[in-house]
Amino acid sequence: MLVACLGDVMLDVIVETSGALVEDDDTPARITFAAGGQAANVATWVVALGGRARVFGPRADTGSGHLVEQALTGLGVEVWGTPTGRTGSVVSLVTGGTRSMASDPGDLSWLDDVRSGPWLDGADWLFVSGYALLRTPDPQRVVETAAVARAHGTRIAVDLSSAAMVAEFGADRFSDLCRALRPAVVFATDTEWATSAGLFGAGQFAVLVLKHGPRGASFVLGDDTDERAPDAGPVVDVTGAGDALAAGYLVGGPDLAMGAAARCVAARGAQPEPEPEDAEA
Repeated sequence: MLVACLGDVMLDVIVETSGALVEDDDTPARITFAAGGQAANVATWVVALGGRARVFGPRADTGSGHLVEQALTGLGVEVWGTPTGRTGSVVSLVTGGTRSMASDPGDLSWLDDVRSGPWLDGADWLFVSGYALLRTPDPQRVVETAAVARAHGTRIAVDLSSAAMVAEFGADRFSDLCRALRPAVVFATDTEWATSAGLFGAGQFAVLVLKHGPRGASFVLGDDTDERAPDAGPVVDVTGAGDALAAGYLVGGPDLAMGAAARCVAARGAQPEPEPEDAEA
């Protein structure tokens, strides 16, 4: 299984506190730096779950950009795209099992070079992060890239990514772009779907995967809905759980999706940690 991921590659800064931030004073915290970004996260989870992955995104020529790319290649992800300037960053504040994010996409010039190419060769899936659609000055480039991929037998998956950004972008306009991609599967949180509900015509995609957070997920195929409660296990950090779930679904369907999400929330950060047996190998 080969998944090509189109979207952001960023420095992920995770700030974990036991309580709310103290105004005008210090707050004790555990702070972790890692590779991140939705497309990068999905790609690393695909590899961790036994698949192959490529990511097409920004390749920042800064020191932090080099560290992010080294982290991804070290996890087995092929990194494609053109060099850019400033690295994007996302700061995730994790408090009491909830998460708030502040995102800086960095230099977006890489979006001008999105097109089909060798990075799509042999791909079973093209995963399109909604962030790419929402940020690119020319969304038609993404639509055309997806069309070429489909013509070569690659299925398209799209994640709606951000309800707030969809609302600002314009739900009607965004839904038109998503329809133009002709996705086989759409991933969305409840809030993201509520922002766009009813805007996708019947038959525009085969499967809708709704991510309910601590309530699990729903896999909707036509009139049939497969409701899944979260797999049992500890919850340490929810960052990246939706990306892990998406990767699991693309590689192996609902069972692997729920298992990947549970594995993600049991550790800190959005990137996969080795399974115990992997660490011993």
